[in-house]
Amino acid sequence: MKKQVMQKIIEAIRENLALAYQKAIDCDAMLEQLKEQGHGQFSAIFSDGFNTKADRFLPYVEEVAASFYPITQLSVNQQNQLNAAEFSDIIKQLEIIFATQTKFQQTFVEDSQ
Repeated sequence: MKKQVMQKIIEAIRENLALAYQKAIDCDAMLEQLKEQGHGQFSAIFSDGFNTKADRFLPYVEEVAASFYPITQLSVNQQNQLNAAEFSDIIKQLEIIFATQTKFQQTFVEDSQ
């Protein structure tokens, strides 16, 4: 049972990272538009929860992916020995990224109408 759960968690994180990556590309394009219009004068999207300090989303997604990568290099047996709590930081970071991306996209669409 634990084996299936671990594999599902790992696959869900992998899928969410791919989605966060795609959304980061979209959000970063919107940020570039704002910058060209003279808006978006800030140095970091997130003030805490990440080591990265960037004015774009992609570096934050890359930080999470770098944390997750070593797990993907483990054998299935090694992955199945992991505790779900070991994923808590990665999951929290993804939640923060998704919430901020969604809010930003909604605000960008509202402001451009």
